[in-house]
Amino acid sequence: MFKELYFALYAIKKNVVSSAELRTSFLMNVIGMTINNTAFIFLWLFFVESVGEINGWSGADIVGLQGFSALSYGIVFSVAMGIRKLPDYVASGSFDRFMLSPKNILLRVATSAFSPSAVGDVVFGFICLTIYAVLLHAGFLQVLLGILLILLSTIIFLAGVIIVYSTSFYFVDAQSVSTGLFEVFFTPALFHGGAFQGVTRFVYTFLIPSLLIGAIPVEIVRDTSLTGISLILLLTIVWFSIAIFVFNKAVRRYESSNFMTFGN
Repeated sequence: MFKELYFALYAIKKNVVSSAELRTSFLMNVIGMTINNTAFIFLWLFFVESVGEINGWSGADIVGLQGFSALSYGIVFSVAMGIRKLPDYVASGSFDRFMLSPKNILLRVATSAFSPSAVGDVVFGFICLTIYAVLLHAGFLQVLLGILLILLSTIIFLAGVIIVYSTSFYFVDAQSVSTGLFEVFFTPALFHGGAFQGVTRFVYTFLIPSLLIGAIPVEIVRDTSLTGISLILLLTIVWFSIAIFVFNKAVRRYESSNFMTFGN
């Protein structure tokens, strides 16, 4: 277990160092993504200003929502970008190298790539959550809940990504299918949390864990809900277990697609 974690940390460090060698490009990716996200959050703030609060959600809650969502996205795709490359790995046959590795296959795949732009999401997420804590006048317990929820929402996002990109082993056009499924999973996590009530809230909490990434964590912190933290902790364990099961089952369907050719 510790050897696997040590390997993961080593791989992540190596990816970061390699990407940071081109410092200007690295910084431009980070800054560019931060600016892009800032423009998006202003759009939602103007919306809240125009229509007012919806089911108790204010502009401050939107800031928190974007913070949790961006941080989860940024952490996963900065250090585990390899999962998103699964369609390419499977289609090209380069997934063979992971099958032959003595290391944990999922861990090896996840740490095989790094996204500099995702670091911009991490920076943006931290800034948003800091602003949200100030606007909320967060107490000590709320800050602790927020830190715990960052961890849980990131694990849930990782679980969703693993499940989505595990479809690469089932479809010929895996890139299109996985991209569509990812949008179905992640897009609701960026939308106004107050808009999800009744059936849609149930669907995007228990059937598709989109609201567990941002909306529900915001409500738990805002209302200091210990019942809510217990629920999301349980669902985190359930979804991550499902993700590991789905990935391991999907890998068994893999057949090498070696494209080695011989030159003249």
